[in-house]
Amino acid sequence: MHAEPDHAERVILAVDFDATGRPEARFADLAGRLKTDCAFWETAPPDLDTERTASGTAYIDYWWAAFQRRARPVAAVMGFCGGAVYAAALSERVAAWQGSEPQLLLFDPEIAVPQTLVWQFHKVVGYLAGVLPPEDIMRAQAAGQAEIDRHSGMAEMCEALVKLTLDMGDVAFAQAGLSKPLRDELMGTFCSFLRYLAAASELDPLPRWRGATAFQSVTELSGLHAVRLSGIGGDGPLVGREIVVQDEHAKLLANDEVAAAVSDLLAGDGSRQ
Repeated sequence: MHAEPDHAERVILAVDFDATGRPEARFADLAGRLKTDCAFWETAPPDLDTERTASGTAYIDYWWAAFQRRARPVAAVMGFCGGAVYAAALSERVAAWQGSEPQLLLFDPEIAVPQTLVWQFHKVVGYLAGVLPPEDIMRAQAAGQAEIDRHSGMAEMCEALVKLTLDMGDVAFAQAGLSKPLRDELMGTFCSFLRYLAAASELDPLPRWRGATAFQSVTELSGLHAVRLSGIGGDGPLVGREIVVQDEHAKLLANDEVAAAVSDLLAGDGSRQ
């Protein structure tokens, strides 16, 4: 495969798990602040039938096939949080295809580990605490812990937590008076996110992260802070360049200083940092 001629419009490929109502800023917030002539393309999750059995590589294959239908020279590949793992793999595909390295720009990059799934499960249980009685919440937490203790692999743990989440959420949202289509959408989004994280754990981003620029928030348990706490990567550098941003994780992609620094990097001027 070959890239289109140099005069073709350059694009930025961004990997994130976007969802309606999420509290964190999204790549749309960053894109609106950038000073660049590059088009901004963001990944979308595969359909549910594909996603249920998708490996980490299958996610990349899915996005790469979509990119190839409108292929353009790629200036940069970006990844937010867990999407930074996929961004590394996607940048490798891009480099092989166009014969030159795109910039790899990461924002609070994280690597999914079993504790990540546990934390996300307890997070959704917390959301339901206002709907379900305390004894049901305690029962759900105990059942979740039992599944966590039973499974060592990310894929098996993920599917066990998905089943618990669907069963618990269906009861909770029915009691809250939500229609079944809306219940299915809400729970489906969360379960899709768990599968997205579990599949990412199959990929090793570190070789390419070591050539990347990472923007790190001050939120203690986010991004590279979390990766270091998990012991991944040993004592060596996790990324090629780390830029600490005096802002919290949820606001990172809407930070004006981050947007200015990214604009400089895309223009080939990293002098600001």
